[in-house]
Amino acid sequence: MRTDSITKYVALRRALLNEKAKLEAGLARINQALSVDSPRSVPAVSKHKPARAPRLKNRMSLRAAVIQVTKAKPLTKPEILGAVQKLGYRFASAQPMRSLNTILYTNRQFKNSGGKFSPA
Repeated sequence: MRTDSITKYVALRRALLNEKAKLEAGLARINQALSVDSPRSVPAVSKHKPARAPRLKNRMSLRAAVIQVTKAKPLTKPEILGAVQKLGYRFASAQPMRSLNTILYTNRQFKNSGGKFSPA
């Protein structure tokens, strides 16, 4: 009975080794077709999002720039936008007027007199 168990083990082991050799040969063909250098290396697939552009760095905040350009005299929104950009402020948004509106209409730091804004 012991020899039967050993014989079965040897036959099963041999069958597994043959199957392993067939699978490795198949993987070698696949790797060659994919032109992978090492048969064990698989190109990594990145799960990360593509890198974003670095955030723009301005010398001063938008709020400080708006205060600076409206100190001398009240300006309309398009005038403020142009003056802030002339100062060198760069907007990351494709619609900079939206960012400007947020600054002008929140926290009551600017007063609106007939469509012209000045510091409060």
